[in-house]
Amino acid sequence: MDVYTTSFTYPRRSRQNHPPAQSLEFPVPELRGSSNDSYPTAHHIQQPTSSLSDVVASADGEAIQKLAMMAMSLHGCHVSYFTADNGRGWNFHITGAYQQVMVTRGMILKECPIQHRAAIKVARSEILDSPSSKPALKNEVRRRLDEIASQTMAHIAVVNSPLSLSNRTPPDGISSSAGWSGLETERVCELVVTGHEDSVDLARVRLLVMLDELSGLHAELCEIDHKLHAIIAGRKRGGLQSIQEETATNIYFPSALQGLMGPEMNSTVGSSQSFRNNNVIWITGEFFGVQRARDMLYQVSLKKSKSVISRDTAILPRKLDWMVTDRADDLKSIMADNATFIHFPPLGSSTSLITVYGDHRVNIQRTIRSIMQLACQYYVGSFWLLPVQFNALLPPANLNPSSVTALLKQISLTTGAEVVFKNMCFEMHGLEHEVRAAVGMVMELDIIRTFHHEIRFQIELSNEHREFISGKKNGKINKIMQTTNVKIKFETFNDHNFLIDIAGPDNSVLQGLSLLQEELPAEISFHVPEAYHKRIIGVGGRSIQRIMKKFGVYVKFSNAEEFAALGGYNDNDDNVVARTPAKNVINLDNLKQSVMELVNPKDKDYVNETVSIPRRYHRTLLGEKSIFIHDIETKTNSRVRFPDKETASDVVTIFGPEIQVQIAAAMLLDHVPFEADMSVPPSTELPRICGLTEFNNLVERVKRELQVAITPTEFSFKFRCQRSNSDFLITAREMLEQFLLNHNIHVYPSPTAHTHKRGDSFAEAFPHFDSKVLSTAKTRGHESVDMGRPDVGDRDRRLRMANSSPDVKALFNSPSYIYNLEEHEDPETYLPGPTAEHWTPLPPIGSGIPHRTRHSEDAIKRGSDSLLESKLKEQISKPRSLQNRAQSLDLTFSLSRITESSSRFPPPESPTTSTGDTGGNSSPASATAPSFPSVYGPPMTSRTAVIGTPTQRSDNALDDETVDEVSRVISNLGL
Repeated sequence: MDVYTTSFTYPRRSRQNHPPAQSLEFPVPELRGSSNDSYPTAHHIQQPTSSLSDVVASADGEAIQKLAMMAMSLHGCHVSYFTADNGRGWNFHITGAYQQVMVTRGMILKECPIQHRAAIKVARSEILDSPSSKPALKNEVRRRLDEIASQTMAHIAVVNSPLSLSNRTPPDGISSSAGWSGLETERVCELVVTGHEDSVDLARVRLLVMLDELSGLHAELCEIDHKLHAIIAGRKRGGLQSIQEETATNIYFPSALQGLMGPEMNSTVGSSQSFRNNNVIWITGEFFGVQRARDMLYQVSLKKSKSVISRDTAILPRKLDWMVTDRADDLKSIMADNATFIHFPPLGSSTSLITVYGDHRVNIQRTIRSIMQLACQYYVGSFWLLPVQFNALLPPANLNPSSVTALLKQISLTTGAEVVFKNMCFEMHGLEHEVRAAVGMVMELDIIRTFHHEIRFQIELSNEHREFISGKKNGKINKIMQTTNVKIKFETFNDHNFLIDIAGPDNSVLQGLSLLQEELPAEISFHVPEAYHKRIIGVGGRSIQRIMKKFGVYVKFSNAEEFAALGGYNDNDDNVVARTPAKNVINLDNLKQSVMELVNPKDKDYVNETVSIPRRYHRTLLGEKSIFIHDIETKTNSRVRFPDKETASDVVTIFGPEIQVQIAAAMLLDHVPFEADMSVPPSTELPRICGLTEFNNLVERVKRELQVAITPTEFSFKFRCQRSNSDFLITAREMLEQFLLNHNIHVYPSPTAHTHKRGDSFAEAFPHFDSKVLSTAKTRGHESVDMGRPDVGDRDRRLRMANSSPDVKALFNSPSYIYNLEEHEDPETYLPGPTAEHWTPLPPIGSGIPHRTRHSEDAIKRGSDSLLESKLKEQISKPRSLQNRAQSLDLTFSLSRITESSSRFPPPESPTTSTGDTGGNSSPASATAPSFPSVYGPPMTSRTAVIGTPTQRSDNALDDETVDEVSRVISNLGL
C-alpha cells in the first residue's frame, strides 16, 4: 500500500491573535458542555488590547487532542500536531492511505476548534443597569444571552469597547472645532462572540434581533430555501434594500456558507435546530411593516423559484477547500454581487464539482468567471525524485519515512504551503510565493542530492488569456523555453480555464517561472459612460490606438449590448477593461488617467466613499428618509449602499464620481442625528433640579433657538441635534453649565474652558471695520464730518460708494478719515482723496503750499459768475460728502483737460487780490488763467481766446458757453 503523507497549517492566513477579553458582569459558559456549567466571573472592565475584528484565536490543546484521537479512531490514519505561527494556529501531519488521509484532512478542516471572533457595538444604556456608576447586566438581557449562547454553541461576553477609554476624534460630519469637546459621544460596550465560524454567524444574527427587540421592535422569522436567498436579494442586494426601504424593516439573512464550517449539528439540543437552520430569515421592525416584508419575501421567492437555472463547473478539490477556509469573504461578495448561490461540496472531499444557481444566465456566467479568477491565485508545484541509474536487480532507492515526516513539518511550517509526499514526489499547494519557497527549500536538502530530480509548476489561467500569454505564433512561450531550457505545455482543463505546466531539471525552472509570470496578464477595469466611448476611441480607432501604443496596454470598451451580455468586469458597473503583461503593470494607471482626461469631471473616476453612521439609524434612513436618499443620489449621480444587516457594520458606502461622493456624504450626514453626553459629578440634588420649571424652560429655549434637544439621564445630560447643526453644541452646553452652576450643581471643567471665550457682541467678529452699522465698544467723537446727518443708512450708502471706486490703490492711499470720521476736525476742509498717482493737483495761486486747501470764502471771492456764485453759496451750509470724493476719482478726462490747460497757460507768479467783480483794471496775466482753481476750460484755442480776449468781454466774465461747461462739471461733482 502506498503511503500518502500530508502536512499543513490551519488556519493558513496570518491573523492577529487576541487574548480572550474579560467579561463585564456577564459570566459566560465555555459552551462545550451544557449551559448549566459553572460560569467564570469577572468584576472589572478591561479594555481589549486591540480591535475586535473577525480574527482567529488559538484553540484549546485539549480540544485539538480530542479531535485528533477521534479522527484516528474513525479513519485509521496517524495524526500528529503541534502549535504554529506563535500559537495562532496548528500544524497537522497525517499519514495513511490516500482516501483515509483525505477524509481525515477534511474532518480536521471542518471541525478544528479554531475560535472565530465577532463584535457588536451597543450603547451601554441598552443592556446595562446604572451604566455610569455601577454597571450590571440587565436581568432580561442576561437571560436572553444565556439562551442564545446555548442554542448557537457560541461563547458570548460583554466587554468595554476599545473606543470607550481612548481619546476619540469627532465622528463623521462633526467639525473638530465645533465645540463638541467637553461632550462625549455615547458610551458603548461590545458583545463579543467567539466560537466556530457557523456558531459566530448564527449568534451574531440572534444578538442583533435581540437588540432590536430591546429597542421596541417586533421580530419574526420566515423560512425560504437557502439557495434562493441571494437571488431574492438581487445584485448588490438592491432588491433586498428596496424591500427594507418600503417596509422600514431590518432583514437578516443567514451566512451564504453556513453548514460548511463547524461540527455537525445536533438536533437533540432543545430547539437549537430551528436556529441553526440555514433557511431562516429574521425580520424586525414595526408590526405591520414586518408582515408586509415577510409577504414580499414570500412573493419574490415564489416568482424567482420558477426561473432558477443552474450550471456545474469543475475546480481542483484543494482549491475549493482553500476558497472556503481562506477566501470566504470573497465568495460571499461574489454571490452578493451577482445574485447567485454557489453550492460547494463538503470540505476535504475529492469532489471537484460546484453548482451555481441563479435566475439569469449572465449572472451565472459572471459568477463562474469570478470563481475561476480566484482559483488562478492557487499554485501547485511538484518535485520528482528519479534514480540516478535504473537496475532491475536492485531495489529502488527510497527515503526514510521518519526523515520525510520531519522535513514535511519543517517545510510546511516555514513556508505556509501544504506539503505532500507520495511515490518519491513532493507536492506543494498554496499561493505562488508559498509554493516557490517550498520548492526552494526542497532543492537545498542534502538527501535529494543522490537523486536526479525534475521540478514542475502548474498554473491555472482563463481561456480568454490563452492567446495573450502565448503571443503571435507562440513567440513569447518559445522565447522563454529557449532562454531558460524549460518545457512549457498548455492543457485544457474546463470550459473556462486551462492549465500551464512548466517543467525543468534545476534552478532554471524557477527562472522560467519568473519570466512566465512577467507575461501573465494584469488588468484593470473601470467605468466610462457610454456617451464618451466614441469620442475616446476616435475616428477609425486612431485616438485609442495612439494611447494603447504609448503605454503598451490593450483596452476594450463594451457598449450597452456587450455590457448587458457581460454583466460588468471586476465591478458590476465596469464597462472598460485594460490588460497588459505583468511586467508593464505600472502603465495601467497611466492609461486609465489618459482615458479619463477625456471625460467630464462629473462623470469620471467612479469610487467608493465610506461614511460611518451608527447602525441604529440605518432603518430610519432607509425607511422614513428614503425620499431624501433618492434626492441625494439624483443630485450627485451616485448610489448609497447600506451594509448587510447581519454584519452589524456602521459603514455606509457611496458609489459615484470622485468629485461628487464627498458632496453626497455631507448631504447624507445632514440627515443623521448626532448625540453626545455631558457627564456631571453625582449629586442628590440633580433629580430635583431637573424637575424644576426653570430647567424645562431652559430645555425648551435651547430647542427653540438652537435646535438642540437636552435630555437628563443618570448623572449626565444627552444632547441631540442634526450634524449640520453641531456648531450650536458649545452654546447649548454653556447655557446648561451656567444653569447648573447657578443652582449649586458642580460640573466637570470643559477641556476648552481656558481657550474659549464667549464674544461680548456680534461686532467683535469684525475688528477691522469701524462703522455704526456694527456696534462696537468704541466711542465716536462729536466732531465727525457727518454730525449734522444722523441718518445711519445714508452713511452706510456713502461708505459703499467710496469703496466702489475703480481705482483700488485710492482705497488704500486715502486719508484715514475716510474710515475714521471722528479724526477729522474741520468739516469744511477738503482734502483730495487720490494720491499723485491718480492726478497731480495744481498749487493754489500765489502760494507755495504743496497741497491744495479750499475754503468757502476764497471760492466765492474767486467766483466771477453769478450762477457759479449762487451754486457755491448753496453748498456752504452742507458738509461735503464722501460721495463727491468717490466720484472725483473718476474724472480722468476732465483732469487731463485741466493739466493741458494749465500747461498752455501757466498761472502768474503774483496774482492780484480779486473781488467779486473783475473789471478792466485786472491784470492781463490773470485774465489768461481760469479764475476757479479746480475747473478749467477745455484746452482749445477758441475757448482760450474767449477767456483771455478783453475786447470780446470788457469785464472778463465768462460767456454763456463757458458758464454751461462750468455748470456741467460742477453738477457732475455734486457741488
